[in-house]
Amino acid sequence: MDAIEKLELSLDNSEFTREEVLRKACGCVHELIPKANLVSLWRFNEDRSSIISLVNYDATTDKFNANVRLDESRFPVYFQNIVEQELIVASDAREHSATSCFNHAYFEPNNIYSLLDFVLQKNYKPAGIICCESKEVRASWSAQDIEHIRMVAALISFFFEV
Repeated sequence: MDAIEKLELSLDNSEFTREEVLRKACGCVHELIPKANLVSLWRFNEDRSSIISLVNYDATTDKFNANVRLDESRFPVYFQNIVEQELIVASDAREHSATSCFNHAYFEPNNIYSLLDFVLQKNYKPAGIICCESKEVRASWSAQDIEHIRMVAALISFFFEV
């Protein structure tokens, strides 16, 4: 059974809590995109002026955390780009025009070099973000990586609808 099938089963299994499903989704993304050693799922607030992490998975330590908040007022270029484009592919996140705003506050202290983000939809509107990051090394995101994040985002977006 591949990672997508396992995620579909997790989403359909009422025995799992919401947190367990979100953790399984992060694990699925890491399995599909192994260069993403940090995977997180975020939810926009009502007016899309901030995002709050629902779950953050660090594959290098195999640990989860949550409840990080990022505000549009601090990172307006990123917010504008992710909402308008729905996808940010930043193999060199520190130099990318949409993500370099995170350099001092986040990338440098956490040794992040690459980012791959995709919008989660609810009722055809941005509801959240699935975020893949590579720490310690720069990752060249492939067309397959982008297809995988799209597939997982479609499944997770459906989960947000339910």
